[in-house]
Amino acid sequence: MEVTLEERFIELSNQFSELQKSHKELQNAYAELLRENNKLKEKIVELEDKLGINSSNSGLPTSREIYRKEKKHRLKSHRSIGGQVGHKYNGYMMKDADEVVEVKPEEERCVCGINLELLPEYKVHQSIELPEIKPIVTEYHLYQKQCPGCSKKYKSKPKSRRLLGAHAMNIISVLTGFFNNSKREVQEILGQIFNLDVSLGLISNTEERVSKGLAGKYEELREQALESEYLHMDETGHRQKGKRGWCWLAANEETCVFKLDQSRGTKALERFIPDYQGKVISDRYPVYNIYEKENRQICLAHLRRDFKRFAHSKNEHLSKLGNNLLNELDKVFILNKAHKEDKIDRTYFIRHVGRSRRDMLYLLNKVKILPSATQAQRVADNILKNFEMMWLFTKNHKIELTNNFAERQIKHFVKYRKNSFFTWSDRGDRFLERIKSIYATAKQQKLNPFLALSQIS
Repeated sequence: MEVTLEERFIELSNQFSELQKSHKELQNAYAELLRENNKLKEKIVELEDKLGINSSNSGLPTSREIYRKEKKHRLKSHRSIGGQVGHKYNGYMMKDADEVVEVKPEEERCVCGINLELLPEYKVHQSIELPEIKPIVTEYHLYQKQCPGCSKKYKSKPKSRRLLGAHAMNIISVLTGFFNNSKREVQEILGQIFNLDVSLGLISNTEERVSKGLAGKYEELREQALESEYLHMDETGHRQKGKRGWCWLAANEETCVFKLDQSRGTKALERFIPDYQGKVISDRYPVYNIYEKENRQICLAHLRRDFKRFAHSKNEHLSKLGNNLLNELDKVFILNKAHKEDKIDRTYFIRHVGRSRRDMLYLLNKVKILPSATQAQRVADNILKNFEMMWLFTKNHKIELTNNFAERQIKHFVKYRKNSFFTWSDRGDRFLERIKSIYATAKQQKLNPFLALSQIS
């Protein structure tokens, strides 16, 4: 049976309609796969960027780095080991002698037969020995008196009921608070070196007594910080009885004050440094926004970490912008150093820093609208919110453009935290914040911390 042209046309039309429908379904499937593929690419870039996070481009400590890059081996120096020609002498300095021994040559006659004469000039050689340490024990015999008439008794009293004297208590506090030894280590040091056997409880009680004696000096240091022109501020983690807490720091060239608190919030900061009217150098942590914007200097070293993370991104556009931001920020560091060394005048310094500032503002706004870089957009938005608080160092030469000073000072606490396993009571917190404040302040003022402690307690 022959198929008519009309029937053939209808058949082909139906086939064409089915093919159109199939083609549309394939187009939709392709578009969906393309969208999914783009999302996966973005996710891969995001995960690769996370894997690239390290201590150099973030606040991550080296102990928590997932992948550590091997250090580049420097070429071997042609110089010999030890001090070099022209270095300042830092060796042994002669001390006042407790005993003088005159040593004369044994020879009486020269090989030629003539009697030798003793010359008045001599060279000095000193030898030092530490005596065996023995505690000085004072024993009190407490007598009583009795009235022969009414038989009433009168007891005698020692000058102090404390087992340890002031010097011994200061040594224990120094071993725990200055040199970050645990109480058990201090117990061993006292027993093996000082021939003084004490219990762990006595060491803890000694810390409490010394802490009470330092309360007045600690408040004095805090008042000095409140009255100072500027403060570097920072905070780091702490634990008391296993519960999360924080160690706050406020420091400058003259004073360094620590404060332990269970909170990292605004109220904790207000308890520590309330109503401060001076300049504040800190990171971008929002709690520091309680201080006036015109008195804030945001740390540019933290900013450099963020720019470095942009530069290390697998996203080509973000990486390019990150490298440009790094270049502009490095110019600011170079200009600041040259200005401090009087290699450039202030007019030149202000003009070129302002130019880099404008370029960074432009580049950050480009990062903020960059597609497929959600995390970078959030970071750029946060930086832009704080951007005007990053340039106080151009108006006041005393203000540093980084908060590295606070980072160095807070290491006094971090070392204690690693060695001594935090604290287990409020009195432990008070001792630690006071003893560390005394120690860090004495170091800043180039004083002997032990002598400073002895003069207070």
